[in-house]
Amino acid sequence: MLCIGCSLSVSNFTKDQLTWFQPFSRTDTAVFKSTNNELDTIIFGKTYFERDTVRNFFEQGYYSTNYLSVPYRFTKGSYHQFAFMGDGKNRYDQSLFSLSKSSNNQEQFEIIFIGTIFNGKELKNIIKLNSEVYYFDSKKATYSGVNVEKAINDFTFDKRAGIIEYTDERNIAWKRLAR
Repeated sequence: MLCIGCSLSVSNFTKDQLTWFQPFSRTDTAVFKSTNNELDTIIFGKTYFERDTVRNFFEQGYYSTNYLSVPYRFTKGSYHQFAFMGDGKNRYDQSLFSLSKSSNNQEQFEIIFIGTIFNGKELKNIIKLNSEVYYFDSKKATYSGVNVEKAINDFTFDKRAGIIEYTDERNIAWKRLAR
């Protein structure tokens, strides 16, 4: 069972998959203002690409995986914050999008915004408002309120601009201020 010349190539991400990452070609600071005049400042990182190759026949096998992600964080003083880890000092990290594709034909896509997670079959619960804008309802998410201090009810994403608005658990609307 020796695999000589085995191919570990990973097929490219599709155009449809890549459109989610389109607004994140560079680091972007977005300011959101609530109807109560509260502020959230979120720093969205540029799309991050990573590749991992496993070559261990006896334990894990031979495969390569490509990853795309968009990390983000809240600035100090923002109303919303990620929850503290068990050490009480550091906050959890989240990526808005995480997409992976491997040479053994496994694929995973996950969308996480302020603790609202869509993955697997729940990705079908995303409502397309028009060709560019999508609505995410936390009641139809895989999980809600994960690793955040204050959760949200929903959010709206524009494939040209990124997150444009959300409603928090108090039913307070938040809108992105103009760039």
